[in-house]
Amino acid sequence: MARYKNFNIAIYFTTRCIASINSLEEFERDFGFFEKHLKCSKVYLETHRDDMDTPKEKLEQLRDFFTTKGMDVSGAITTTLMKTTKVKPLIDETGVFGCGGSILDKSGEVEPPVEEGYQRIWNAFCYTDEASRRKLQEVAEYTASIFDEFIIDDFYFTNCTCPSCIEAKGDRSWEEFRLQLMTEVSRELVVGPAKAINPKVKAIIKYPNWNESYPETGYNPETQKDIFDLVYTGTETRDTNHTFQHLPRYGSYSLLRWFENLKPGYNGGGWIDQWNSIQNLGYYMEQAFLTFFAKGRELTLFCYSWLVDTVYIPPLGHELEHLDQIIGEIGKPLGIQSYQPVHASGEEHLLDYLGMAGLAFEPTPQFPETDGLIMLTAESAKDPEIMGKLKAHLMKGGDACLTSGFIRETQSKGVEEFTSVRYTDKKVITKDYTILGPGWGFAGDYCGREQVTFPGLKYKNNASESLILANKEDNNFPIFLRNEYGKGTVYLLAVPDDFAEIYLYPPEVLTFIRQYLMSGLGTYLEGGPKVGLFLYDNDTIILESFQDQACKVKLHLAGDNRKLIEVKNGKELPASIRKETETIFEIELWPVYYRMFRITE
Repeated sequence: MARYKNFNIAIYFTTRCIASINSLEEFERDFGFFEKHLKCSKVYLETHRDDMDTPKEKLEQLRDFFTTKGMDVSGAITTTLMKTTKVKPLIDETGVFGCGGSILDKSGEVEPPVEEGYQRIWNAFCYTDEASRRKLQEVAEYTASIFDEFIIDDFYFTNCTCPSCIEAKGDRSWEEFRLQLMTEVSRELVVGPAKAINPKVKAIIKYPNWNESYPETGYNPETQKDIFDLVYTGTETRDTNHTFQHLPRYGSYSLLRWFENLKPGYNGGGWIDQWNSIQNLGYYMEQAFLTFFAKGRELTLFCYSWLVDTVYIPPLGHELEHLDQIIGEIGKPLGIQSYQPVHASGEEHLLDYLGMAGLAFEPTPQFPETDGLIMLTAESAKDPEIMGKLKAHLMKGGDACLTSGFIRETQSKGVEEFTSVRYTDKKVITKDYTILGPGWGFAGDYCGREQVTFPGLKYKNNASESLILANKEDNNFPIFLRNEYGKGTVYLLAVPDDFAEIYLYPPEVLTFIRQYLMSGLGTYLEGGPKVGLFLYDNDTIILESFQDQACKVKLHLAGDNRKLIEVKNGKELPASIRKETETIFEIELWPVYYRMFRITE
């Protein structure tokens, strides 16, 4: 079967998808829909999900079917069990709640049996229940006996608070207990038994898109990265406005980059689904683009029965064909290195909101080894050695941007060494701003579209320098400041209580912040929010609009003789302005469509 040059596309089959296949002849015709529109090079065949275990004979039959097509075939496991739910007065939730895939049966959906059991969100396993533990080990061994590789879907977590788990937890926090429990389960019940059955089997753990909740549910990248052979990244951001997860779409890029930096070379790829995309097919395709902008090696499409003969696949296939022609041109991703330690939370997805506002990031679970500017958020403050690391970074000439959340978490813990800025319990609500930047062309007063709520920071005048102010009647409050320390510069950024209100800043305010934080990268965007900038170490860049209408931005590049060549057609984009120190290009962007350029002299 034909393959793309620069990435792989895989189709995921749940147990329900497989149960839909009544004959290979009929399935051959149905799967032809994917073959018509995509170059699929791999499938994942599921052995267990909820109440269903796929028979070995059927798995082997499908494995051989796809192998004859020249496709790679791996196994898959979803760690859920079908249970009933509790019944309370006037609330009857008893029933079967599956977690993925549909049975495409002409005689109607097959209704699985209802079991008695304790309710858990998404019917995840209880990992202190001996019967459930035995079941998990049996499934791992069974899967390894058929396949040389398998992936675990992102229901591999625990939220169980049954009496058995409460007793096992003891005096530990739920976070501490679950992190230790899932490390033991991964080693002793999944990977160890699987490799005992099949020593050459490779086990992959797929992490969900809700990384802020990993510790509370037992996901432990710190230990599991060394237990499993590969990790996989959930890059499903879907439609931010129509899902309870409300994930900024930039997260389809940033989370994969974080996992790549967790253990370079061991990130198998990204994973998307079609949920919340029917009202805007662009969101579905955008998830795929961002996965590959982040250097994803493979993209898994979940799942067969939800995608076969649907509107999602033809446009995706059309766009992937074009992307494959140019994505090989990009180098290693670059950006402001942001320190996001494992098990940390505090300003969840702030980087993604800032990324949607035109800042380029390279998130990392290790403290950045760089002489450039780094971003420290409330998550960074979870490192007990952060103050010493920050001081060393500044003393050798590096710069740092500290968010208001970082100030809050480190106040009275050492941040006073670097700035006079203090976090207070005050709030500031305004849409009026003043830019005070020295010698900058947009210094002045600006009004945003709507009011924004900020934390009311305070500082010592002339001990710290305010660059942008939030204005009130006869008063103002800083939202962007700086301090010099050692050989470096410390920037302080107040972020709104609602991070999405970053999009309400006037374009001039956003531009000023980008200019100062990205100067070390030699480029920044001038313009409004919801435009992504993706940088690479071989002088290629990608611009992606997250807006719902056409827009124009100006790209500033350091140097007076820079050129922009559009990669897809080789045409040079004329410069709008050439100055002694920079070249400026005006670029038009459209929803969904990205533009890739090569920077030359």
